[in-house]
Amino acid sequence: MYKVHIKNNHFAPDTFPNTAEGEEVFTITPERFELVAKDYPEAASQMDVFFDWDTDNFVSSMAEAEVLICWNLPIENLATVAPKLKWIHIIGAGVEHLTPMTWLPEGVTLTNNKGVHAAKGGEFGMMSILMLHNHMPAIVSNQTTATYDSIYSTPIAGKVVVVIGVGSIGKSVSSCTKNGSSCYRGYPTREYYPRS
Repeated sequence: MYKVHIKNNHFAPDTFPNTAEGEEVFTITPERFELVAKDYPEAASQMDVFFDWDTDNFVSSMAEAEVLICWNLPIENLATVAPKLKWIHIIGAGVEHLTPMTWLPEGVTLTNNKGVHAAKGGEFGMMSILMLHNHMPAIVSNQTTATYDSIYSTPIAGKVVVVIGVGSIGKSVSSCTKNGSSCYRGYPTREYYPRS
């Protein structure tokens, strides 16, 4: 039986989630957990899950926990606070808020939800490309100043879209631009989060 600690966060203006709506979206409740667990009964039967808020019961629960699911966590003396910890899963795609990774105890695996925002990110990227191509910033500026100025643009078909960084979101943007008959050029970037 694996002891799992789920650390949910109450919303606050200076943290994540920063709105009540965000708290509702990102909270892992027992009901939500059970809904997913029905599809994975064998895995679920091997978990003893503790649902927590902020750091209300963090220290006492983490003394026995082997798995931590969270967005952020108290990193000071983590190896002492959580001596049995083997795996930390971050519920978002990014882990920049936890860098540098010098706090991560030896033998603990850190994973994240890479790609979770890919579909929405691709849509946002395509929307941005179309808005820039069709001069929407200038049109909105003209509207706010009551300026009539004819602004013309050509169809985007046949244009080249350059995407710097072809991770999950960059690939999704490229997929959307291909559907719009644009040519796509992707250039990978690489970021590492070393322990020191």
